[in-house]
Amino acid sequence: MERPGFMKRKSYRDDEYLEAILILKERRGEVRVKDLASVLGVKPPSVVEYLEKLAEKGLIVYQKGRGVIDFTDRGLQRAREVFRRHQVLKRLLTLLGVREEVAEEDACSIEHVISDETFVALERLAECLERGGDVVGCLRSPRAS
Repeated sequence: MERPGFMKRKSYRDDEYLEAILILKERRGEVRVKDLASVLGVKPPSVVEYLEKLAEKGLIVYQKGRGVIDFTDRGLQRAREVFRRHQVLKRLLTLLGVREEVAEEDACSIEHVISDETFVALERLAECLERGGDVVGCLRSPRAS
């Protein structure tokens, strides 16, 4: 059932792969199947199979056997948005006193299931708290800047 104002997340698995590719690319400059498999906790043949699906969807450019994994413009935009959501949610959770390792795991789950409207509200809350606002004050006026 579709909820009004809720933009259904495309695919949790797509997002996980795109985010992992982005992080590896930024850290190492290139992405290899074995590194992606290690980060995602899956076997290399599973990575190859899923990379081919992402390529078919127009999110990445992948040439099997040549080791080339790169983003299309659309894929890069989506990867950056997933990564941004993750960072904002992790930041909010740590501001609320959640241990960093727990905040990391929870942000990874939450980023895929909340609506854009809820994300924007949580992002405002994080910004308010970072400016030194108290939780009650930030909750009373989440739209105030």
